[in-house]
Amino acid sequence: MISTLHIKNIGIIEDLTVDLNTGFNVLTGETGAGKTLIIDSLNLACGGRFSKEIVRRGENFCLVELNIYLPQNENSIDGNIIISREIFLNGRNTCKINGRLVTVNELKEFMSKIIDIHGQNDNQTIMSKQEHINYLDNFIGKDLLNEKYEYQKLYNRDPTLKEIAVTLDMDESDILMAMESGQE
Repeated sequence: MISTLHIKNIGIIEDLTVDLNTGFNVLTGETGAGKTLIIDSLNLACGGRFSKEIVRRGENFCLVELNIYLPQNENSIDGNIIISREIFLNGRNTCKINGRLVTVNELKEFMSKIIDIHGQNDNQTIMSKQEHINYLDNFIGKDLLNEKYEYQKLYNRDPTLKEIAVTLDMDESDILMAMESGQE
């Protein structure tokens, strides 16, 4: 959970600290109030792409810091993790996790497990059949997921099996049973 968000020199934001409460938090306000800048700042802290134009006019850098509380986390003794990303006008940027310098890819990988930012039209992915499978796969747990991967390896072992299945009007479970019994 994000407990504190600190933004400095991003767009119209000179210096802002937002303390978030446990539970549901909502950003509201008039058009132009800076809501999008706050979301853009979170994206930066997650390793997102940036343009130098995001740096506040007249400044040479911008900074986003997050204090995240994750109990039982190997990256922190007390569960608090500090994420920071500083971007300079010359295009250079610095990413840190608990004060340790990391690459943007390391930051992205780490943050992808913590924050998932959704935009206005992101709900469209819910319509994708592939996403349905991913939701279910993530829900079933590690043991069943490992069995699924083993099944896929067997199924993909021989490319002609798929063709035979279509010809014989077999489904994947019939193919797997045939493979296990040694009939192909």
